[in-house]
Amino acid sequence: MSVLAYRVAAQRKSTLAPILLTAVGLVILGCAAGVKPTPTGTAGTGGGFGPGIGGTQGSAGNSGSAGTAPPIGGFGGSGPRNGCQHTEYEFEPKIPTVYLVVDRSGSMFDCLSTASTAEPMCGANGQGSLMDTSWYKLKEAARAVLTSLEKDVHFGFATIWGQIESGGGMCPPLHGMVANKVAPAAMNAGAIMTLYDSLPAQPNTTQQGMKFETPASETLQIIGAELMATTTPGDKYILFITDGEPDYCDDSNGLCAPDSVIGKLQGIKTAGITTIVMGLQANVANLPMGILQAFANAGAGEPTVAPLRAGAADTFAFYDQCNSIMGWHDDMLASGKPNARGTTLGTYAAAAGPTRPFAPSAADQTQIVTQLSAALAGVKSCAFDLTATGGAVIKVNLNQLNKASVAIEGTTVPLDPNSANGWNMINESTLQLFGSACDTWHNPANKNIAFDFPCDIIVD
Repeated sequence: MSVLAYRVAAQRKSTLAPILLTAVGLVILGCAAGVKPTPTGTAGTGGGFGPGIGGTQGSAGNSGSAGTAPPIGGFGGSGPRNGCQHTEYEFEPKIPTVYLVVDRSGSMFDCLSTASTAEPMCGANGQGSLMDTSWYKLKEAARAVLTSLEKDVHFGFATIWGQIESGGGMCPPLHGMVANKVAPAAMNAGAIMTLYDSLPAQPNTTQQGMKFETPASETLQIIGAELMATTTPGDKYILFITDGEPDYCDDSNGLCAPDSVIGKLQGIKTAGITTIVMGLQANVANLPMGILQAFANAGAGEPTVAPLRAGAADTFAFYDQCNSIMGWHDDMLASGKPNARGTTLGTYAAAAGPTRPFAPSAADQTQIVTQLSAALAGVKSCAFDLTATGGAVIKVNLNQLNKASVAIEGTTVPLDPNSANGWNMINESTLQLFGSACDTWHNPANKNIAFDFPCDIIVD
């Protein structure tokens, strides 16, 4: 798929289906096809406003009969706007890449609405049904959303899972591997769902070597590195979905693994990859909102409050309680930070940033679909490449941007030459939204953006 898919829609505006990312935009140009007219057609009349393009310049008040003039009147025709027309084009912005990283620990297979405390997983020995699990509800919600958006997003898929190695199990992420993975690609919903459907249920049991864990920090690091190496145009994202706290495949101190995850998410964001966080809410799993909030802020590159807990008065507790935990200690050494009291893997602040995690009820599949859709609305690109609009190259005079205008859903977006809070051209053919303007475009309710470039600021 090309960087941008443009569709000619002259003199009309189209509607958009309510599902997300077919992000319609309108380039409204002062010249037909978005460029200065081509030197073909019959002579313009009333040459008092300028010469006929492609012919010789006529004297004022006479027709430009020598040579040819633009077919639409152009600069050799009559009228105060020299006969320029408006042409509109629909287009889609740069295609983003989104890696779904899904928790596949044992708690994802607990019954949501029926008691199954005596059974290792929902549906075992006739107890409940696998359809009554977080895994099933999420999978079917993902099927609906991925299928509807696969033309607009390059989706990838991976699971977070491992077994306690000390009990004879295995934990691939601790060894730099991610199993159950589909690399991002266009039109990828079918391949993802084929793998998703093939994965068997995992028992939630205390039996050594059988209990399935959530080694999130190492999994996220591996997927982040893969996205960093991805060269396809468009922004890169991880959609991290879990129903419980992370660990190192060891069931160790619950204070430690969240600090590792936060450190990894902040590092991934520094490399330009945003992580969107969704926590499935179920009374069968332990998922404190403070941890989810910290993950969401870290993934967005915002100030993050340390997810402390009972028995941890301040951030010194991370080193005091976690340095003896192999997973945390290994991550600390790999980070290059001092092996000293006061070291934390995450970077913390006194107040949290504005981003909030998505937190649908694990038992409500409709709610999961709605929030998945809202989460993916935020991956709409705020950069718009104008080099192939309707088959015509558009370049804008950067010294006359004050003559142009941009509107989202009919509301004007201010030009900001400082590229901080509004729109600006970052080169002759790339328009970008910044700050609150980009936030406005990311709102799922906003689907239409219009660029109005007058004829005289379009350059050859």
